[in-house]
Amino acid sequence: MYFVSTTFIKDNQPIKNAINKLYRKSIFNVELGSNHSYEKDYSYLKKYKINYCVHNYFPIPKKNIVINIASQNKIIRAKSIKHVQKALKFSKKINAQLYTFHPGFLTDPDGSNISSKNYDFLWNKKKLLSSNYIKSWKLMVSSIKKIIKFAKKENIKIAIETEGSINSKDHLLMQKPSEYKKFFKIFKKEDVGLNLNIGHLNLASIAFKFDKMKFIKNISNKIVAMELSHNYGKNDDHLPIKKNSWYWKLINDQKYKNIPKILEFRNTNIKIVKNTFDLANKKNPSR
Repeated sequence: MYFVSTTFIKDNQPIKNAINKLYRKSIFNVELGSNHSYEKDYSYLKKYKINYCVHNYFPIPKKNIVINIASQNKIIRAKSIKHVQKALKFSKKINAQLYTFHPGFLTDPDGSNISSKNYDFLWNKKKLLSSNYIKSWKLMVSSIKKIIKFAKKENIKIAIETEGSINSKDHLLMQKPSEYKKFFKIFKKEDVGLNLNIGHLNLASIAFKFDKMKFIKNISNKIVAMELSHNYGKNDDHLPIKKNSWYWKLINDQKYKNIPKILEFRNTNIKIVKNTFDLANKKNPSR
């Protein structure tokens, strides 16, 4: 079941700009993404006949914040959890199929990278000197327990997104196989599943030298969604997926036929989005 993330349009536009483009191309499975402008009222979203998923930073807050549920800064962590809870309430309002969120970071980023070639956060290496992995992990676990409790109350399915980076690997949680083994000794899939980010996995496997396919095999029964984009093993490029790449057989595996598989591209023309969507659905791309 393929979805398209609204992140394909240029940054800081109203989300309806992306939805209207998708709607005109008969794409009705949509993930509400993170790169849009703030809007006071999203009630118009219910007027579309669309199946929604909601991702991390949406609805866009009025004042920009970095969502870090593992932050050692109490104020940032509290604001992050509050945002997630607000997103869960919103997800219930629009009858979203799934809400996905990031596991948090060992340090608080200084902001987003403005380069169109790299969509990672900006990081301050000096902050790593005071970081503490064990403390950040415990804070992440504590935050997720609160999120699970709230999600159950709202009756919304949730999933944590797998992470991965080359340049920022020392700042991120949930990149290595050992972390997932540890994670699922604490949490059940029924409470929080995995949103397998293919682009992040490619980077993490290079950074930490592990076998991607072996990793997927070990966590396969925890996967409830996939975030799909292509990169060349250096940056999180968010390029359209390519046929016959290493992940092609995986995303076409019948085991994952009924989970949301989200095409998450950046700065991509709607024609390319539509062609990739058709390719993934085994239709003839339009001309």
